[in-house]
Amino acid sequence: MPSAFPQGGACGDRAQGAGESTSMVDGVYATLLSAIVDMRLGARTPLSQNKLATHLGVSRTPVREALLRLERDGLVERVPDMGFVVATITPAEVNEACDLLELLDSYVYRRATETLSNPQLAELLALATELVRSAEAGDTGAWQAADHRYHQIVMAAANNRFVAGYLQQVRRRVQRFWLQEPLFDGRLRTCSQDHVALAQAMTDHDEAVLADTVRAHIGRMRRNVLDRLESAGPLLPGTDPLAAVRVGPS
Repeated sequence: MPSAFPQGGACGDRAQGAGESTSMVDGVYATLLSAIVDMRLGARTPLSQNKLATHLGVSRTPVREALLRLERDGLVERVPDMGFVVATITPAEVNEACDLLELLDSYVYRRATETLSNPQLAELLALATELVRSAEAGDTGAWQAADHRYHQIVMAAANNRFVAGYLQQVRRRVQRFWLQEPLFDGRLRTCSQDHVALAQAMTDHDEAVLADTVRAHIGRMRRNVLDRLESAGPLLPGTDPLAAVRVGPS
């Protein structure tokens, strides 16, 4: 089976003793974060520190530090007799997270409206149009690039790093269940259309439409994730992604 991780050495050469650099921990963290958020590592997947260290070409120290950081992010949890596993989410946590997302997103879009320039608003409208086009075409790379740039512009305009940090953390916990396969279905097209409506509302300085669109967008996410939890799909235990991985030439 294909690996959820890059092959050995992706996070730097194996270090000895306690001299692991912060950049090495950052590299392991980024690798695991990407695999979890992209759902290449499903909920309840065990995360063996020894296997991860061997596979990534580092010692256990940066792996453990990265796992502890992911635990603080709510993406990894410790289970008795199992150690670290990819975290799942309960219906109560979904509702709490979506309540917070609605508040933070509403604030961010209102703040951004006050500071965005006309060229930036034009770029947001163009990016929103690209989101719709790429969603309909099933172009994963183009959609992700446009979505990243869209939110980068909005967050920079809102200019509140504390809100940005909380928003990113909460969004990661929920969206990995919302954007499970199939990725490009009606949900994603509707999401893209929401981005069009938000960009237009910011251009028009229409706070009522902004609030309504954010509320509807988060509401759809909430319902979809709760439906997935009810079906138990994301709660099925994952298999160790490293068990069948062959490192090096066959």
